[in-house]
Amino acid sequence: MITAQPNPQGALACRVLSLRGPLWGVPAFQHPFARYAGLPTGRLANVELTRPGSVMVNPSGRRFVNEAQNYHDLTKVFREVDPANGVPRHAPAWLVYDGGYQERYPVAGVPRGALPEWAVSRPTLGELADACGIDAAGLAETIESFNEDAARGSDRAFARGDSVADRHLGDPSLGSNPCLAPIARPPFTAVPVHAATLGTCGGVLTDDHGRVLAPSGEPVAGLFAAGNVSASLFGDCYPGGGTSLAAAVVRAYAIGAALAS
Repeated sequence: MITAQPNPQGALACRVLSLRGPLWGVPAFQHPFARYAGLPTGRLANVELTRPGSVMVNPSGRRFVNEAQNYHDLTKVFREVDPANGVPRHAPAWLVYDGGYQERYPVAGVPRGALPEWAVSRPTLGELADACGIDAAGLAETIESFNEDAARGSDRAFARGDSVADRHLGDPSLGSNPCLAPIARPPFTAVPVHAATLGTCGGVLTDDHGRVLAPSGEPVAGLFAAGNVSASLFGDCYPGGGTSLAAAVVRAYAIGAALAS
């Protein structure tokens, strides 16, 4: 938040908030013992989910989302709850990949060719499923169907790799669809994927000049806000990478112009 000068109305203005519920979601890996400031922390998983030779499955062994779509919308799918038991449908989720993927790409900050110490790796998909508590029949059917689509370069289930945005983090060296490759070479590995957050979409309300608005709707003299401390211009939508940064820069420019006038 940018404050041009001390103002006693600031505390009142900060009670005028918007978009307090939505958040910027992201799929993440979490080392069981990783901590930041004493709290659990993790690493973004969206790059690994996009690359060919992998899928993300739920406990039923089924894919449930286009793994290559933007991380914010992907994470929303984790909210689904089974009405029969009130339990989230897709937790725990697992990134499943084969030996070829392991040789090509780093995972969760571990160099390619190596495995995260909390990963599960087995010589067969059946053994992997048993070790992770994944339904073995469901996983086998998922991988068989996915491999057929990968060979054709077209994902019938979720259209993974069809859009330019999907392909941005893919690997074009492997074929016509940079997000698809068969999962066939042992060993087979699974790493847990969690729904995480980068921050909230909400904050204080501002006008077009970045002035913080009081409960009356009038601007608070001398109080300005830009970036994620203010309510997002885009609500719960994710137009693309760097959107919140771009909005912050534009709003900060508007604030500078307002202060100079």
